[in-house]
Amino acid sequence: MKKLLLILLFLSYTSMFSYSQSKTEFGLTTEGSWFMPQQSYGRDWSTKAGFGAGIGVYASRTIFYRFSADIGLAYRYKQMKRHYVVYLDNTDGFDPYGYGFPRIEGWDKLPMHYIVVPVHFQMLLSKSFFIRGGIESTWLMNYEHANEKPEYNWTLGFGSQKHKLKWSVNYIKGFKDQGFGDRTPEADGHYKGSINRNNMLQLNLSYPIWQKQ
Repeated sequence: MKKLLLILLFLSYTSMFSYSQSKTEFGLTTEGSWFMPQQSYGRDWSTKAGFGAGIGVYASRTIFYRFSADIGLAYRYKQMKRHYVVYLDNTDGFDPYGYGFPRIEGWDKLPMHYIVVPVHFQMLLSKSFFIRGGIESTWLMNYEHANEKPEYNWTLGFGSQKHKLKWSVNYIKGFKDQGFGDRTPEADGHYKGSINRNNMLQLNLSYPIWQKQ
């Protein structure tokens, strides 16, 4: 009976060890993403999706058995396009409310540079497959005005850690609409900026540079 108990304990320990992650880990992370801004402010504020990329560092720690948590610091770049229209003023008498016929219209390219602090929780479902979720705090750096600083997103995804190079596919969504823009108008009189809610599909890669069991 004692031998059977010892064998069972040994197998349980071996299984737990093989399914768990390194207790402490520091590493590098990079990402590529497709940014699909969500907004509902009419054609004059319509948007086009764009790509994103980023790089950063992270630290992770096993909490219990198959559960771990990580925190990071990263730079993220995103871009999008916003449609704009410049109207004539009411001196021409087209519209008593102050708008005339469209004079100029086009698309502004809006690059966005962020500092990101992500916090994730991860659970191993098998030796090499995991699910993860968490919250991001992000600071938009390159516009004169942003109504949400920091801006918060929630994340949910899945991935694999079969080898040292880990990958995950994540969906990232903002909690609130974010309005941002420049206070100085362009030469034709319109202001560069947008109001939208963050909506991203992300491929994340990470590689440990230091691990401790």
